[in-house]
Amino acid sequence: MSRRRPHALQQRWQAWQARRFPARTEQQLNQRRIFILPTRLGGLFLGVALLIFLGGINYENNLMLGLAFLLVSLFVVAIVHTYRNLAGLTLRNGGSQSGFAHASGAFGVQLQAGDRRAHWSLELVSTAGAPVTLSLPAGSQQTAWLPMALPRRGWHPVPRLRVSSRYPLGLLQAWSWIRLEQRCLAWPQPLAGSDYPGAGGGQREDATQRADANELFAGHRRYREGDRLRDVDWRAYARGRGLLVMEREAPDSGGEWLDWDALAGLDTELRLSRLAHWVLVLRDRGQRFGLRLPDGELPLGQGPQHAEAALTRLAEFGAPS
Repeated sequence: MSRRRPHALQQRWQAWQARRFPARTEQQLNQRRIFILPTRLGGLFLGVALLIFLGGINYENNLMLGLAFLLVSLFVVAIVHTYRNLAGLTLRNGGSQSGFAHASGAFGVQLQAGDRRAHWSLELVSTAGAPVTLSLPAGSQQTAWLPMALPRRGWHPVPRLRVSSRYPLGLLQAWSWIRLEQRCLAWPQPLAGSDYPGAGGGQREDATQRADANELFAGHRRYREGDRLRDVDWRAYARGRGLLVMEREAPDSGGEWLDWDALAGLDTELRLSRLAHWVLVLRDRGQRFGLRLPDGELPLGQGPQHAEAALTRLAEFGAPS
């Protein structure tokens, strides 16, 4: 019973928050949304003020009583300024960055300060990530990016966001829970395999090596982590030019079609993972490709934007929008 009771209370608390603070694309913090309580330092501060007050009464010392009243007055002023540091702050949907399933993506929160009030030492933290700290001068705006886990393929609503501040003295903490109407897309996890989902299907053995042999040299670029070592121009490195990678592009053959039916015998998720892997391979080669799925096809194209469109089609396949 003792374990179930806190869980039930937490569910009721979250349900109450969902009713009082429904998800919107834009939220502005006001007195209905901001909560404020003393911190541990604030509690110690009040305890010291109480001890000084009791000592002043016991010894009939007006100086001690005046110091106690001064400390309490300072605490009350800190309440006002801590609240005002959050009041009037506007938070908006700042977009999202897709990622692969079983990895992580990110969502953006755009913060807007009013023309007359700055917001200092703000801390933003979601229920699934590390906190982000920033400050906003008056009239400015800034976008904070927070990570989020993507446990499976498809669309994921962003978690609740907690925005808080202990400015200016750290005696109190003001906070508010925000839920923005945002989603983050998880692409299928790319998995390599011997089967090639293009023209010829499984009859195309060792497709990667054959395609590499036909590729044409297109220039150099700086080495990035994850590049294949066989693509490094070691002669240029020996001349002291640094680590350069030779970029190649496939000769124009009209384009390659990645076909769902070429992976017959595999389950749905494994098919999508194989297709996602080859989308990345063809994107890195700069090759034109199209995508055929049971619910439609993506026309031939090339480049990062085309690859992202293909990955999005794979992520949304058979999943609720």
